[in-house]
Amino acid sequence: MGRRMNNTKGMCFLGWRGPPNRFQLARQRGECLQLAHLLELWREKIGGHSSRLILILDTEHSAPWVKEVRRLEDVYVAVQGATLTPSRSADEEGGGGGGGGGPRLGDFTAEWVEFNCNPDSATQWSQKGRAVAAAYGVARRWGDYALHLPTGSDVAKHWTTHFPRATYPMVHLSNWCCGLNLFWLCGVCLRCFRRLKLGWFPPAVLDTGQGIKLVHS
Repeated sequence: MGRRMNNTKGMCFLGWRGPPNRFQLARQRGECLQLAHLLELWREKIGGHSSRLILILDTEHSAPWVKEVRRLEDVYVAVQGATLTPSRSADEEGGGGGGGGGPRLGDFTAEWVEFNCNPDSATQWSQKGRAVAAAYGVARRWGDYALHLPTGSDVAKHWTTHFPRATYPMVHLSNWCCGLNLFWLCGVCLRCFRRLKLGWFPPAVLDTGQGIKLVHS
């Protein structure tokens, strides 16, 4: 996880779903994973640190987790889900993913990775009638997350290592000015605005700031 735990981790699930809101881990044993259990493990892992978790669900029914994550308050979690629309030919042949030209598990992951890694990708997630559609959900506090920035002590340590002693008062002055936090009210208003936007008007493409983009159709 790293020492500071101020980072983003991704986890991908690809396969069939078991009972509602659960993913089957071992079909022969009938073990299933609930979102609540996964979040409990995540909280134990990160302790009180600020870290984000992105879940990629390339499954037949990911909507329950996408909806459930939007009600979370105390963690920075996002769920990227997909919806597979079987083709008519596949339905007539009696196979949702066994044959024909219908979408299969894994198709979404291939398109999503291509979209994130290739700046010239021609993937249009908003295209109507897509066989593989996308939907994402984020926790209510997702917009509050901020990437780790150097602290006052980090700046001071770097300065004392690379600059002469005569310039040290400048570091103390800058740290003192930053500590005043004169724009705290603006920060509160901005956080409220981001929460409102992500909750009611989520963008079609949400850039997490670390090379991962969440999408919905």
